[in-house]
Amino acid sequence: MALTPRPPIITILGHVDHGKTSLLDYIRKTNVQGKEQGGITQHIGAYQIDYKGNKITFIDTPGHAAFNKMRQRGSQITDIVILVVAANDGVKPQTIESIRYIKESKVPFLVVMNKIDVEGIRIDDVKAQLAEHEVIVQDFGGDVEVVEVSAKTGKGVDKLLETISLLAELQELKADASAPLEAVVVESSRDPRKGSLASVIVQQGTLSTRQDIFIDEIQGRVKLLSDENGKSLKEVFPGSPAEIVGLKGAPEVGSIVKEQGKEYVEKEVVEEEAVAGEVNEWADFDIEGAFGEKIKMNLIVKADVKGTLEAIEQNIDPDSVNLISAGVGPVTEGELEMAETSNALVIAFNLKVPRKIKNFAKSLGVKVKEYGIIYHLIEDLQKQMLKILEPTIDEITTGEAEILQIFEMKGDKIAGIKVKTGEIKRSDLLHLKRGEEIIANPVISGMKHGKEDILVIKTKNEGGLTFKKKKLDFQVGDIVVAYKIEDDED
Repeated sequence: MALTPRPPIITILGHVDHGKTSLLDYIRKTNVQGKEQGGITQHIGAYQIDYKGNKITFIDTPGHAAFNKMRQRGSQITDIVILVVAANDGVKPQTIESIRYIKESKVPFLVVMNKIDVEGIRIDDVKAQLAEHEVIVQDFGGDVEVVEVSAKTGKGVDKLLETISLLAELQELKADASAPLEAVVVESSRDPRKGSLASVIVQQGTLSTRQDIFIDEIQGRVKLLSDENGKSLKEVFPGSPAEIVGLKGAPEVGSIVKEQGKEYVEKEVVEEEAVAGEVNEWADFDIEGAFGEKIKMNLIVKADVKGTLEAIEQNIDPDSVNLISAGVGPVTEGELEMAETSNALVIAFNLKVPRKIKNFAKSLGVKVKEYGIIYHLIEDLQKQMLKILEPTIDEITTGEAEILQIFEMKGDKIAGIKVKTGEIKRSDLLHLKRGEEIIANPVISGMKHGKEDILVIKTKNEGGLTFKKKKLDFQVGDIVVAYKIEDDED
């Protein structure tokens, strides 16, 4: 075993919009953030720079809460964590979440106080907020170093890189380039021309072209290796990132790339426990239909990369949503046909849906929703689930009537009602309720008082209703509820 020094792997964590990508942007002297929809990072990216003759590898993880699992994996494969906190905004939910991951991973970290060039900064207050979450900075008698920077102007960035280099030097990071290959997948996707792609960081051994590799059940031969700038590589050594072309499938984020024919010591897999206080918004809902069957929203999800797909799936509760299919790459005609058969909604994230596919979806009556920003997608999904859980959430009740008797006249089944509150109009939207359960949404075909046709029955008055659905199952004691949608105009 020949251990040699390797580049440190640095992960940047923090709250959305606190400047993580902008900071990395300045370091790399590129414009990653400008290419991201909504100004937020949508994927994990791995990048390498050269600082005073030494290489430093950065993992830029997304800051939005939906990517908590991706951030957690980032902190598990890193050597040093940079916790970015905006000097004008302070500690926020994802800051707290990131602190928890840092503590769990027991990785050395430092705090970067960003946006020191803007108005309204309150550095001491932010340090006090950090102390409330057991992050005691050096100014407050602790051992956590704070570097004040402006990702916009570059002020303090040299000091940050110097601090990273010193921390890495203290850790004496080494790896064996001749050991059996182990590389961690930090992102994966499918390209129409190149096929399945995997972005990885090598931990042990050497990754090289024409190498036979496997990732779990996925086989492949390395056809092409490239860095983050698209430059071709022949070999990739420990601590360095690369993109692999040549796999027969898109691997899971966090999985390990290994070399065919090498012997590996099996590592014990520790199942992750649910983090205290981490709540799935949909976890405890039990949705029952009119006859006791479960009501679920059928869903097909397509995303541009595996990490994003995983983040979306984490926000889907299997008790509430029936995930028909999920994968990376473009929406296909076969998936639209599947959606038609299963009455499913198709979600396409960060993908361009061709007009041909849109027209085919329209011909099948399939709805395809496109998203470019993750939190918009999550919010919409949650709203749809809430609507399923509470169908009347956006309704305003305008009248309630009780069915007092049932009789027939000229073959029509008539509900004799008495209005208890408000009024019932012939044109109203209706629910038919038995107890607390909505059993139907009938449409009035006729409304009478005695033999006279009428258009409205007001409070404490009686009348007879016939419905368009001839075999509607209503009983004495059922309640007819008239309503309007909250956004409707009178």
